[in-house]
Amino acid sequence: MYMRFTRALFAAAAAGATIAAFGLTAAGTAGAATGPGRAFSNNHFAGNHPMPATGAAAVVFVTRHLAGYHTATSETRRFRYAATTLQMTACPLPIARTKNPVAVVALFGGTTRDAEVDVLCNGGAGSLLFFDQKSATTHAQGAFHLSPRVGDRLRISVSRNVAAHRDSFTVTNLRTGGSQTVRVTTSAAVVYRHAFMGSAISSNANVLPLPANNTLLWTFGNSRVITNGGVRGTLRGPWAAAKYIDRTAGGVTVMTPSTLSASGAGFSTHLHAAA
Repeated sequence: MYMRFTRALFAAAAAGATIAAFGLTAAGTAGAATGPGRAFSNNHFAGNHPMPATGAAAVVFVTRHLAGYHTATSETRRFRYAATTLQMTACPLPIARTKNPVAVVALFGGTTRDAEVDVLCNGGAGSLLFFDQKSATTHAQGAFHLSPRVGDRLRISVSRNVAAHRDSFTVTNLRTGGSQTVRVTTSAAVVYRHAFMGSAISSNANVLPLPANNTLLWTFGNSRVITNGGVRGTLRGPWAAAKYIDRTAGGVTVMTPSTLSASGAGFSTHLHAAA
């Protein structure tokens, strides 16, 4: 399977920074998937990929921008909450932090349905960003006022009030207790069928040549998701998870997620060591 992706810039006006959008370009070998792969482009995931709705093993997708996991490989679920605990890290590479892999927590579904929090390495002002595709033609975006430092643990959540058609983005610094919530009212047509957590990069060329050893990027812990119907779970259940591995068009592995914890609530992402 293959789905052409486009790249877009996510402007964080308050921070004076830009962060590139990311795209899933091809599906991997595991699972009996049909239809186009899901793409993360123009700051949203697009398309669909019907697959078995249950099962312990993650279905693997090969991407050119993402490494991580999303919930529910079928389109039968609807999700209203995704949360994780993330530690602010130093940038692993001596390049602009907008070119380093960022951490993403998102609810998504459909062609133009995406609500996400993006975290840039090194912390400080402008390191926490939100994006919400309010409708097919409008969106909201910006930066949180919080200014975490390297080592701070952040509780990040994206949630939806289905009845009010409103999304909420919350970040809490567990060291300082500081917290901020941003709320965005969207079109009534917005529906989220998956939650995603992982690392994203605007261009694999930014991190080439790869380091000699596997390099830790981000660690996600105590991750939780809730469906519209109130079913509570983790990335792995009660539904099958989709695993994203980032590779170049030439087949070089760039970013990988670790195996999910036994509960499905934790994993890490890494820059892959040079072959």
